[in-house]
Amino acid sequence: MRFYLEKSAEHLEKGLAHHGKREYAKARFQYLKAAEYLYKAARESAPSLKKERIAQAEKLWAMTTDLPSLPAAAPAPAAKARAQQPAGDANASPARWRVYERPGVTFADVAGLETVKEQVRLKLIYPFTHPEKAKRFGVKAGGGILLFGPPGTGKTLIARAIAGEIEAAFFTVKPSEIMSKWVGESEQNVSALFGAAKSHPRSIVFIDEVEALVPKRYDSGSTVMQRVVPQFLAELEGFETRRNSLLFIGATNQPWALDPAVLRPGRFDEKIYVPLPDAPARKKILFLNLRDKPLAEDFDFDALARKLDGYSGADIANLCRKAGATPFLECIKAGVERPVGMGDVLTAMHDAPPSVTPKALEKYQKFMAA
Repeated sequence: MRFYLEKSAEHLEKGLAHHGKREYAKARFQYLKAAEYLYKAARESAPSLKKERIAQAEKLWAMTTDLPSLPAAAPAPAAKARAQQPAGDANASPARWRVYERPGVTFADVAGLETVKEQVRLKLIYPFTHPEKAKRFGVKAGGGILLFGPPGTGKTLIARAIAGEIEAAFFTVKPSEIMSKWVGESEQNVSALFGAAKSHPRSIVFIDEVEALVPKRYDSGSTVMQRVVPQFLAELEGFETRRNSLLFIGATNQPWALDPAVLRPGRFDEKIYVPLPDAPARKKILFLNLRDKPLAEDFDFDALARKLDGYSGADIANLCRKAGATPFLECIKAGVERPVGMGDVLTAMHDAPPSVTPKALEKYQKFMAA
């Protein structure tokens, strides 16, 4: 299910990008693929989520019928397009600022990471679900949270699950979509993003690879960065008065590359390390990625989980795909079908070692100890 949900989000993001460029044929294809994966996820979902995910998929199908049949005329040059856009008009914001989903993913869809989940519940979820008690004990809802750790450990999935847990509008933007070579435009993009998020009762702004948006100012020779970082920090300061509605979640594989100013209290109030999965989590990830495949009777999830120490969740998902490909090819070539066996996964492990090295893990330990 996790694979289906991530693929749906990936195609939807591409569809919105093409839509914003008025590439309607490409946008239609991406929307249809996003809906297809969402339907697949719905079939495997619990009854409480199945209906919601089917409804989301149907909305995606509907979006394809609303697109123009023919490509629009070539867009105006960038300077002319900016001149035609009224200053401060939130409705004229690019398509990437739109809420593209209210995620149906919850913490039940996140394998392991129980310590991380509890930290997130305390900071971002319990104050929303128990507002009276939070007020009594002086616990404020929302603010900023930084998820950091090795790549492929599920930081994006956690962000989407948080939105699903509190039924919040979910904005996700890449730094490359915000940055512009035009003077003043990047700052306006940052302001437009947060302004759009603040228009919803509950919203989450999620930026992956956030270090690309707020790097150390003195390490960057970019004049754009010198302007954008202060604008970004100013938006984060606004959490002091709007903590009941707006949450900001940044994710990074390189926390040491962030501007120190963004790590101060009042901006990223919590810095949560998302580690490689432990043995129970690795077992669950294996099960989630193999449960739709025919498995040999002697398939031992516990034994495999122990052998996969050091692998990220993304690494394990990749191994499962490779393991399923081997008997598939044998079936196509020889016409004889066999189940996926332990040997298929072990062979995949030999060809695809862990992507995260011990040296890389040491850097995260040093960052936490600093």
